[in-house]
Amino acid sequence: MGRFFSDAVETAIRCIYCDLAAGRGEEGFQLLEETASEGDADACCLLARCLYGPEYVWRGHQFSTDERRGDALMRQAVLRGSAVAALTALRCGVMDEALARGMPFEDLSVPFRLVLDEAQRGDPFCQMVIGSVYYWWDFLAVEQRGPEDFADEEAFRFYLRTRFLQCEPWYLAAFRGGISLAGANLIRLYCDGEKDLVPPRPEKELELDRLGAELGFPDYQYFYACDLCSDGREEEGYALHRTAAERGEPRAFYWAGYAYEYGLGGPKDEARAAAYYERGIRASYIQNAACCTRLAQLYYFGQGVPQDYEKAFRLFQKGDELSGQNQGAYFLGYCCAFGLGTAQDYAAARAYLERIDWDCPDGFYLLGWLYCHGKGGPEDIDKGVALLRKAGDHPEAKEELTHYRQTLLTRRWVRR
Repeated sequence: MGRFFSDAVETAIRCIYCDLAAGRGEEGFQLLEETASEGDADACCLLARCLYGPEYVWRGHQFSTDERRGDALMRQAVLRGSAVAALTALRCGVMDEALARGMPFEDLSVPFRLVLDEAQRGDPFCQMVIGSVYYWWDFLAVEQRGPEDFADEEAFRFYLRTRFLQCEPWYLAAFRGGISLAGANLIRLYCDGEKDLVPPRPEKELELDRLGAELGFPDYQYFYACDLCSDGREEEGYALHRTAAERGEPRAFYWAGYAYEYGLGGPKDEARAAAYYERGIRASYIQNAACCTRLAQLYYFGQGVPQDYEKAFRLFQKGDELSGQNQGAYFLGYCCAFGLGTAQDYAAARAYLERIDWDCPDGFYLLGWLYCHGKGGPEDIDKGVALLRKAGDHPEAKEELTHYRQTLLTRRWVRR
């Protein structure tokens, strides 16, 4: 089976880079661990990439990050003669002068030719590696060329542009060959261009998102779902978010949960919504404050899960800490005011409710009541009445206002 890589490494590549929805990432990781321990240089390289985090591997595998161990493995891979490791070491900053002297290649052009030959034979992983050599300008180190080798600046710029643009066909070949990660730098290229050499082409990003979704890549199903929702095609978008989440894409967990909670893109299922929010909270590489807040509300109201104020309060707190956007300020204030899931604490209730920065009649009423009754701090009827009036047609706020009047001379609000 393996022409360039060993059979074990070929299998690991399929598990980790190709068959994403199959959920075999951990199987591939363990296979690399075993094969690397037996001295397989390419396995050391692939294992290092797994440890480098989401720039090098799909987020859905949830691999732990360990850059120090990754660097050590990458050095081993280069010294043991892995051609893909020699090129990847340039990208991850491991290739220093000492490692370059110690590798069993005369210079970097040798591993480049080896990987290029396999890429030309159709290996998608090698195609992605070659694409990265061009995208990250590592061709300068491979070819050992610089401005001094050209007649003038314009000739050097032409060289840079033509070399750089070779990344696109290689990345596209790898992408169509089943490696979704090959699209990551293409998206950057299409969105941002490259300095003053290549202009952005944002329309190409949408084409790539659609192609990746059609190819069944969970990450691109998520990207394309976002595109569809932004384009006003929300039913299609939310249905695709559900699919991406089912295939393990962690960035889709929140939107899938939201879709199930409100019946968007398919049937409503609050229990399933809660399960996806829970998965979103546990997902590595993601600080998912929104999942915390949505799950907290489900526990608060007992929707899809048993009502549990203590769990709700803890989740509201976690979401509040992660987001810094006051999303749970009302519920946190309400829980503190009435001792739901936490000890009753009027001062804390005031502090949370003061942070409400959106139209929240329930929050304005409760905060106004606290000020009018001197709960959690000094009594301030003027401020309390202002908040009660800000609550608009809130029935309890309107009833509470009947207990106060404005003095004729001082225009201060007092109790009737």
